[in-house]
Amino acid sequence: MKDRYFEGASRMAKIIMEKVDDLKKTDGAFLVFPHKSVDGDCVGSSCAVVSLIRNLGGNAWVCMPEELPTNMSFLGVEELLFYPGEDFLKGDLKVYGKHYETAFSVDCSEGHRMGDNCDIFEYYEDSLDIDHHEVTHLSAPLKWIEPGASSACEMVFYTAQMAAEYTGRTLSEIIDTRSAKCLLAGIVTDTGRFTYTNTKPETLESAGVLMELGGNITEVCYNLFDLKTPSEFAISSAACSAAKFYCGGKLALVAVTAEMFEKCHANHDEISDVVSRLRDVGGVEFACVLRETDSNTVRGNLRSKTEFDCSVFAEKYGGGGHKRAAGFTVTGRDINDLADEIIREASKFL
Repeated sequence: MKDRYFEGASRMAKIIMEKVDDLKKTDGAFLVFPHKSVDGDCVGSSCAVVSLIRNLGGNAWVCMPEELPTNMSFLGVEELLFYPGEDFLKGDLKVYGKHYETAFSVDCSEGHRMGDNCDIFEYYEDSLDIDHHEVTHLSAPLKWIEPGASSACEMVFYTAQMAAEYTGRTLSEIIDTRSAKCLLAGIVTDTGRFTYTNTKPETLESAGVLMELGGNITEVCYNLFDLKTPSEFAISSAACSAAKFYCGGKLALVAVTAEMFEKCHANHDEISDVVSRLRDVGGVEFACVLRETDSNTVRGNLRSKTEFDCSVFAEKYGGGGHKRAAGFTVTGRDINDLADEIIREASKFL
């Protein structure tokens, strides 16, 4: 573990261990919060945190903002997931025989990215947060923010290492095989299979240890990157064919309408690969995929190669993320009008 991670991982491990001991006295539990539009890193890190807490003798569940995508079913994490119902959202925090006393967010820079679950998270005053976004607006008082880390999963891995050291247990007792798979999934997702600039030597070392602990990198990469349903293949192909290029080929953009999704019998989560495919076209510096998620909402996904800062651009629309990868959600905007505006705004930087 690099020195720059030691302090944060050490502090977070001690906090988790102390809270587990406290909650044992009250039969309390953690709720772990990922962001909506879930990906490999938020699912992997949240499930690994839950497993870490359970392996330390505590209780925890992932508070899911949506159904687990089918391409993540191979992780085998369903029994770790909790889907809050309407009564729970209204503030009934004691349901199904569990009393949730502590909130823990992972890979989530802003409350609104949790969707309706934000109301639950903000109920807790004494919450924890592990995040690798450079700008984080969550009010969690117990934070570990490390923009230099490749992913939240890498940070959870270091936290687990410290927990093993402090408890005198082996790492395999703290990170079981399923957790190793989850953490590897998050690292692979946020490094683009170790091809992005956030891939550091320690990232590869961490992935190697996770493979030794049972993480199957072939299985992870196939399910998260290569496996396609017929509808996913159809909508991805349609979206790529509809993409247009601007600014001398530096900007690639496509607006995927509800009509396109309906024609391909696809849902709006089935084009996750398109923005990276557009970014990888020669000459493209900035790629943007807009998709209608319902009649009044448009989701934007941004990717860039070198100078263009996606996070700054996403903030113009109430979103955020990283310099090379970011996103936003807007309501009440026509998707084609929004596309025209983005072309004008991005042209100023390209």
